[in-house]
Amino acid sequence: MVNFYRRLIPNAATIQAPLNQMLAGPKTKGSQPINMTPALLEAFNNCKNSLSEATLLVHPDSQAELAIHTDASDSAIGAVLQQYQDNEWKPLAFFSMKLSPSQRKYSPYDRELLSIYEAIKHFRFMVEARNFAIITDHKPLTFAFTTHRTSCLPHQFRYLDFISQFTTDIRYIAGKDNIVTDTLSRINEISMPLDYQSLASEQDTDSELHDLLKNGSALKLEKLRTPGQDLQIYCDVSTPNPRPFITPSFRRQVFNALHNLSHPGAKATAKLATQRFVWPGIKRDCRQWAKECQHCQRSKVARHTSAPLASFMLPSARFRHIHLDLIGPLPLCSGYRYCLKIVDRFTRWPEAYPLQDMTAETCTIALTNGWISRFGCPEHITTDRGRQFLSHTFKSSPRWSVQHTTLPHLITQLPMV
Repeated sequence: MVNFYRRLIPNAATIQAPLNQMLAGPKTKGSQPINMTPALLEAFNNCKNSLSEATLLVHPDSQAELAIHTDASDSAIGAVLQQYQDNEWKPLAFFSMKLSPSQRKYSPYDRELLSIYEAIKHFRFMVEARNFAIITDHKPLTFAFTTHRTSCLPHQFRYLDFISQFTTDIRYIAGKDNIVTDTLSRINEISMPLDYQSLASEQDTDSELHDLLKNGSALKLEKLRTPGQDLQIYCDVSTPNPRPFITPSFRRQVFNALHNLSHPGAKATAKLATQRFVWPGIKRDCRQWAKECQHCQRSKVARHTSAPLASFMLPSARFRHIHLDLIGPLPLCSGYRYCLKIVDRFTRWPEAYPLQDMTAETCTIALTNGWISRFGCPEHITTDRGRQFLSHTFKSSPRWSVQHTTLPHLITQLPMV
């Protein structure tokens, strides 16, 4: 953000010199820790002060082009009102707001839409009766006023209705270029309420950790000093960012700190956890705990419902209702590569017949010569929707009726023997 407004900061090169010197040198793969010496810390604070004090907010120009840049994160939203003057964008005002617990549960689309809504409300006295554009890094919003929507949530309709009173010009900017508002929307960092002193004590007696250290694993565990404390804990250093090893009593606490921030899904929570911490079965635990979250169960639509399995009437006699399916391709043996398996639903009697190919004619011959010649013609045949069983050749016999099932209902196609 300092570099974005570098032209407006006097002596920016001098202020940033210690930090730029620290970043100079050969490029290395991955992130490397920086030793924040007092001189570097002073330079960093000077950069922040220069941005807040020396960045001049220009006077509004009624003839200049206006634009509101917006962005949203999981915990906050940010915006900057700028005007195009002297061939560059200059800031008129900044805005940022922390999201409420309910707003943190919004989808990315809703959070980005909320950032536009709140920004226009905040800058209303400066943009009313003016032509201006909305600049966002969330591309779906650019189609909000150009496509016909069959459904719209009440809060989305309210936000869009308010925005349309001022502008419908929403433009896209790549996230890597949306520097200022991205910074303003991430003013709140994730704070982990961990007692590292207790964690270090439990690591000394944890059997799982000792087994990993003794027997070896894909993790590269080493003792590292915690920032700001004269304390060492075991961390996985196989990734660019060291990840502390979490003992069992702290795992649910870590999960709650990450998941309760905005109640993301199981996959997103597991990703947050694995980026920062490590323990055996971390993804499994995060998925299980996310499914057990009562707030998520009350507010989210369940996507894991499944249709009930189909049922069949119990046959009154043996060999009246049979199930067919094909096996293969198998390793070639005596010219045979496939098998036609048949199970009687009443007795669960199974049989299999070798096939040279899996055409409808071959299947019909195997059924007639192998099963019907010995047990008689069945009244009903149940198969999947393979092209052999859907063909006219297989279904043309007037002596039986064929019932087809869909692929997911495997248990209804062929009962257990």
